[in-house]
Amino acid sequence: MFVGREAELARLAAAWDRTPAAVLVVGEAGIGKSRLVREFTGGLDALVAEGGADPGGTAYAPFVPVLRRLVREHGADLVPGGGRRGLAHLLPELGPEADAETGPELGRARLFEEVLLLVERAAARRPLALVLEDVHWADQATRDLLMFLLRNAMRPGVLFVVTSREPLRLPGAEVLRLPPLGRAEVARMLGHADGSPGHADGRREARAGLPLHEAGRGGELDLIMARSEGNPLFVEALADAGAGAATPATLRELLLAGAERLGRGSLEVLRIAAVAGRRTPHDVLRAVAGLDDDLALDEALRPVVRARLLLVDGDAYVFRHALIRDAVYDDLLPGERRRLHARCARAQPERAADHWYAAGERRLAFEAAWQARRWDRVLELWDDDAGAAARDHAWVLEMAARDALRAGEAERAEELAGRALDEVADPLRAAHLLELRAAIRDLLGEEGLDDLREAVRLAPRQARLIGALATTLAWNGQDAEARALAEEARALGDTGSLVTLAALTALDGDLEAASGLYAEARRRAPDDDTLLVSYASQADVLEAAGEHARAESVAREGVARARRLGLTRSRGAHLAANLAEPLASLGRWEEAREVVRSALALDPPPIHRAWVLMVLGTVAVWEGSFEEADDVVRLARPLMRGRSRGYDSCLEPDLLECRLAVAGEDPGRAGRVVDHVLNEHDLTLSRRYAWPLLALAARVGRVREAPDGIATTGRVQQAYRATFEAECGGPWEAAVARWRAVGQPYALAQALVRAAEQDPANAREPLREAAATAAGLGARALRRQVARTAATLRISLTAEPVLSPRELEVLRLVAEGLSNRQIAGRLFISARTAGVHVSNILAKLGAASRVEAATTARRDSLI
Repeated sequence: MFVGREAELARLAAAWDRTPAAVLVVGEAGIGKSRLVREFTGGLDALVAEGGADPGGTAYAPFVPVLRRLVREHGADLVPGGGRRGLAHLLPELGPEADAETGPELGRARLFEEVLLLVERAAARRPLALVLEDVHWADQATRDLLMFLLRNAMRPGVLFVVTSREPLRLPGAEVLRLPPLGRAEVARMLGHADGSPGHADGRREARAGLPLHEAGRGGELDLIMARSEGNPLFVEALADAGAGAATPATLRELLLAGAERLGRGSLEVLRIAAVAGRRTPHDVLRAVAGLDDDLALDEALRPVVRARLLLVDGDAYVFRHALIRDAVYDDLLPGERRRLHARCARAQPERAADHWYAAGERRLAFEAAWQARRWDRVLELWDDDAGAAARDHAWVLEMAARDALRAGEAERAEELAGRALDEVADPLRAAHLLELRAAIRDLLGEEGLDDLREAVRLAPRQARLIGALATTLAWNGQDAEARALAEEARALGDTGSLVTLAALTALDGDLEAASGLYAEARRRAPDDDTLLVSYASQADVLEAAGEHARAESVAREGVARARRLGLTRSRGAHLAANLAEPLASLGRWEEAREVVRSALALDPPPIHRAWVLMVLGTVAVWEGSFEEADDVVRLARPLMRGRSRGYDSCLEPDLLECRLAVAGEDPGRAGRVVDHVLNEHDLTLSRRYAWPLLALAARVGRVREAPDGIATTGRVQQAYRATFEAECGGPWEAAVARWRAVGQPYALAQALVRAAEQDPANAREPLREAAATAAGLGARALRRQVARTAATLRISLTAEPVLSPRELEVLRLVAEGLSNRQIAGRLFISARTAGVHVSNILAKLGAASRVEAATTARRDSLI
């Protein structure tokens, strides 16, 4: 009997009214989490899709029944490709899984995005309540998918309801803790109208096990209330056992009290359900029980359902509580348990591997695991199967590695791929395993260049391998070899190599030829990932060349394509970084921040998240938000560890931190970063960040000459080189001209300030232009720098005369609230002289009072 919980139901109803929403229902075993959720969802005009976790379950297992229900209801056509690229990994009924994307991180990302699309588009057709039970038992892959959905489900009509025995950190989820029932609620459960011992019907006497007059009119309720402590499951179990009965030796005995009254046939059905799993279809019960007659099965089930040990759930049965199922299962004798698992294995082919394993039939479990593609279980049972020798162990290791990668277990995937490599002798197979391991190591931040070189040596005519090696070489600045290999791969039919060739052509300065290659790459793209990579690569090289408007246009087109293809989180986030960067360069910082916010809200894969963070950190430095930029450095460094994406990628955090240190006037920190870069990196391998880092190194006095071999291609690199030369004593006028041609207002304003410092006689106009730019951008630190330089050079940024250094000192003390006498004492001048200075300051600033003067000084960054 469901009683109470009115407040909890109201909170669930409120969440339903504000979808998309999520509620985490937390409470101890038996407290009524599942019963509350059933009561709530039973009254919804919605599609309810349910799944749950079991101890030791496989990756994503709780989501499988949920997704199956949605596909059955609406069809897999709700997602691009009919779910064949991602969902088919979990739902084999969709057909063979389509070829995976070229980037291994995208296999998992694609699965997540297809699940999100299915959920949101199903909810658009009919409101959806997605219920996941017992998530405290869920594997990490399931939790990752759940958190992704909670972060990214934006459309109304979908409510996530999650139950757990322990608190979980789920983004955006309202936590609903279930307290024990009160005395009045326990009384109602027992059939009392209030707190008195009266009861609703004659069944209470049979359930209690003793007449009410023997317990006393209030005694039974008091006993059950005290012994159950308000736990609904224990209330019912105590009522079944008899409130005054001796305390059961174990909790299992208490939970089994209702089962002990069942007849032999009913008890057998209950035991079958305990072995079969969380949810047992009617047909499975009938097959395992050996009852061809549905009437006979119904007669056996009716007492079980009447006792509320099993509940009807559509065409299946579920235990009222997992603890009851555990108690029934644990009460089985070892022989009974093995026999029932064997019978269930024949009736539940999708779970046969687990049933045969529990039955001790390891050879049968091996065959079932093979059929179910449960490669980890196959490996576990390998030595127990006489036919295993005829199978391909290395192939199983490879499949298990790919499954581990899909589940987000990159370290495990690397270990399995390495074991497979140790076992293969065929050069072609070894080459493809090396390609897999290189891709896995890329996700771990490790360089896979040696693996790819060896793969190409073993399979010198494999176009895809040659193309992959060319791409990695290009990332690492080895352009000549990369170009030769990309041309070779292209000649062998690898269309993906067109992107590498286009990028190399652009970096050599021929943007128009590169545009033609990018267009050809998009026309001939063999898969969605290659298509989107072409947009990201082109936007990147255009931005590097200073073609900010064109970079913005290409990136926007790529973002739109990613959205249509269902790859918003993965490649879409990559392209978001490519879009935010030119916006930042053009001074449209709030637009760049909005792009970054939207991308980060999608919880993108680590390397894509890092690239987005880099743009955010750069904007924060330019704005003067140094604490925010420091947080970005801390967050991004672990994501960009190693050199897996080449020198340009691994140098980005160093460049950001160095910019932060210089802007924040922390020369010690800047020097440490520069020393690390100069000692640990070969800047000749970087096409984008060598000159910016060298300019900063010169600024803090670490270098006076550039290393030989630093490339200078495109207007941006020419501007950074001119900046470096100016920092080393060359003319800042040349750097100003370069930045003006590029069209990056912040960099231009910085160069104007340094030009003014170099040529004080002609400093007025550069400083005024820099001040106007800084004010328009909202660059706080730059505004302060301009004001200090103007004050030092005694140049007015307005029509009024500039304040002298002494007047600036007096103004600072005025802003502190000091009187003329106090100012005089602080500066060792007379009070009359202090008064003259204050009068001059008020006149120059056009201020009517000392307070107004201080306000103006702070607004104009004079102090």
